[in-house]
Amino acid sequence: MKILIVGSGGREHALTWALLRERNVKKIYAAPGNPGIAEIATCVPINSTNIDELASFATTHAIDLTVVGPEAPLGGGIVDTFRKQNLAIFGPDRQAARIETSKSFAKDLCTRYALPTPHWETFIDKNKANRALDELGPPWVIKADGLAAGKGTTVTRDRREAEAAIQRELVREPKRIVMEEFIDGWEASFTATVSADRVQWLAPVFQDYKPAFDGDSGPNTGGMGVYAPVPFVTPSLVEKVRKKILDPAAAALAKEGAPFQGVLYLNVIVKHGTEDPYVLEFNARFGDPEAQGIMPLVKRGLSAHLSAVAANSRKPPMPELSQLASVVVVLASKGYPENPSTGDPITLRPPSQRNIVIFHAGTARNSSGRLLTAGGRVLNVTSTGPSVESARKDVYSVIGKSVDFPGMHYRSDIGSGQIRRRQLEPIKT
Repeated sequence: MKILIVGSGGREHALTWALLRERNVKKIYAAPGNPGIAEIATCVPINSTNIDELASFATTHAIDLTVVGPEAPLGGGIVDTFRKQNLAIFGPDRQAARIETSKSFAKDLCTRYALPTPHWETFIDKNKANRALDELGPPWVIKADGLAAGKGTTVTRDRREAEAAIQRELVREPKRIVMEEFIDGWEASFTATVSADRVQWLAPVFQDYKPAFDGDSGPNTGGMGVYAPVPFVTPSLVEKVRKKILDPAAAALAKEGAPFQGVLYLNVIVKHGTEDPYVLEFNARFGDPEAQGIMPLVKRGLSAHLSAVAANSRKPPMPELSQLASVVVVLASKGYPENPSTGDPITLRPPSQRNIVIFHAGTARNSSGRLLTAGGRVLNVTSTGPSVESARKDVYSVIGKSVDFPGMHYRSDIGSGQIRRRQLEPIKT
């Protein structure tokens, strides 16, 4: 089996690494890939949004399955183009991908099909949005309607910060924002594959750490780390999320004429003191860094499952998973997320522990082959173990010893196991 992975981040490195462990996978190409992927697969210099060139490559090289990592090519219609050319591809088409590329579309879907979600309004006018701040009252949640690489959400009690967020996010396409009710609770990340208008596989549930600094303080990022299992994610909560949100969402998209095939990622917030989940957002692909936590748990069967979902199978074979815990810590550049430093030399030594994997996210090599930082989130250190605490201890033991670079920043509280509330900044005076 020959596979093409579309993308260049840590998620794509993790997918490549996991798929190469399968006996039936003979060759993997990555477009454009990264230095970590280049060590185990063949990278081709095609941008992930150059859809026609990717389709041509898949045809010329007789690719059996293309797996799309990032959201931009999905929003750009890569799946539509591939299917028209009878090329097997894992991911939703442009219409179905709107559940991620347009927050107002996703919120409207929730409202019309009674999926639990915080009260919301959408705005295209700055003055009307500013007036709505008075009606809603703090804390305020302001979101970019379109794609924002995980950094389009502001949660604040500060009126000036809220107004600045409105101004900033209205500049992005499609020049629309979503303002939603703040729910005091804790978050969890669900990853489901969908085909034949139903949820097929529900991967382990992770908790994602979006804020940049320890204690959930600082600006939102694309994600600073994840862990699973989450002690307060109960079987009854998982069943409730599946029955009240995931299954109805898959059915709703089919009713809307946008049947979904691929990964439906769901970020929920569970109101404190309850087991009531609310939709915060949907993504139309594997989460990042959630994928880096899931892939080391897959023992076998991933390629067969992805292929069957791509073919819209009603009963795809399920991947076989280990029962281990998984922890991922993101190593970010100095200044991330506002102004990340790039071009800094990276010291990277293979960790001695077999349960540790380091996935490349934002790296590059210079003309002499030296590994350098090339993005905000640079590397993902992933560990598995018999418990979260064990995996967590191993992850942090290699940071600084096996990997280091100037200005390296990371959270030290990933997987600490406490129920987390978003720490809002005090009102500025």
